[in-house]
Amino acid sequence: MNYKKLKLKQMSNKTDVTVILPVHELTDSTKPLFDIAIQSINEQTVAPDKVLIVTPKGSETYKYISTYDFGKNKKIFEVLENDGETDFCNQINFGVSKVKTTFLSILEYDDEYAKIWFKNVVEYKDAYPEMDIFLPIIADVDGKGHFVGTTNEAVWAYRFSDEMGILDTNALLSYQNFNIDGMVIKKSLFDDFGGFKPSIKLTFIYEFLLRMTYNDAKVMTIPKFGYKHTNMREGSLFHSYTNELDPVESKWWLAQAKKEYYWPEDREITYND
Repeated sequence: MNYKKLKLKQMSNKTDVTVILPVHELTDSTKPLFDIAIQSINEQTVAPDKVLIVTPKGSETYKYISTYDFGKNKKIFEVLENDGETDFCNQINFGVSKVKTTFLSILEYDDEYAKIWFKNVVEYKDAYPEMDIFLPIIADVDGKGHFVGTTNEAVWAYRFSDEMGILDTNALLSYQNFNIDGMVIKKSLFDDFGGFKPSIKLTFIYEFLLRMTYNDAKVMTIPKFGYKHTNMREGSLFHSYTNELDPVESKWWLAQAKKEYYWPEDREITYND
């Protein structure tokens, strides 16, 4: 990979990015986490163009967020009601269908962006216009906020992939620890190659990345921390997914992800023990 010196210039106040923030349910214990997620958007040195908050139609969560004080950047926030399924995949896919910018990003409501994430994205988009997806290095924390590790940094290891910093299919087939939280991705990739597949439990993120790289999407990890992810918070959807699955079923879903990425559509597979 040819490394490019990022040019210092007057930064645009537009990113051409829409943030999708899915919220299936807010409780008294998770409302403070939602506050932090919103604060992490408002504190960006370069703000996204739009924030779409996806909630279940007619829910108490929608009622709460529709009257929420979003602060100084309130004009960029829009609360949507989804009358379909409320799992993560369907919420994201619904949000994507409403995006009008070139790029979109995903923020979980119990996570937060680093303050200069979108500033870094704008700089790297200008320096590497051939890229379709930018991943952040993610700082993973547990439910108490204690640091437990990092994600997405492996592409910068020597000989991990064909090009340092670039995620490709061969690398993904041998190493699965990548996450799409905080990513900035061209909306057209969803249009061309499909969205997240609700029928794939637990490994739908892995399958999605495989499908993107298989279809020649250029994926780069920006070598800077850009996102803090709460890993396996008790009560979260991912925590419930994991608790429901035994090790045998988890391996089965991993194998299915490696089979399903050839197809853009969700083929509604079910687990066979």
